[in-house]
Amino acid sequence: MPFTAGALCCSSDACVLLDTAVASDEVAWDLIPHVTQVGVTKTSNTPKLVTSSTGGEETSACGTVTQNGVLDIACHNGASPFVLCINGQYRIRWAQRCEVIWTGGQQEDGGVIVAVPDVSAYFDATIRITTVPIVMNISGNVAQIYTYTFDIVTWHTYPTCEPVEL
Repeated sequence: MPFTAGALCCSSDACVLLDTAVASDEVAWDLIPHVTQVGVTKTSNTPKLVTSSTGGEETSACGTVTQNGVLDIACHNGASPFVLCINGQYRIRWAQRCEVIWTGGQQEDGGVIVAVPDVSAYFDATIRITTVPIVMNISGNVAQIYTYTFDIVTWHTYPTCEPVEL
């Protein structure tokens, strides 16, 4: 998506899909209603080393990468979202432009996935739920947001980035 200075990047047409197939070798996508936000944070573990070539100074070394995320699902019109189970593994797919991964319209197979030649357009991962919220806002008349946290188990599609060494 081209970005010009001064323009806001708004993902109001984004969506998240959930694989609802029972068998692990099948895929049946369903649109998650009322998704508020989904995001993944990758954190590098960078141990410090002192070697003869650093002259006694510390230098960063390449370490492991922690990958975890948040999936916020809002409650609208009195309808709460489905419940994802703690330690449950789910395959989700999301994109900033929904038409990249979903044609809309419910069909017998739960919808149609659009073939995308450009893998930089969407994310697809198997996740493990690490936090399950129990939300009840009895006193207020505002939208309830269910915030699930997860770890990435496997990436199926992830936009590439090339590591840079100077």
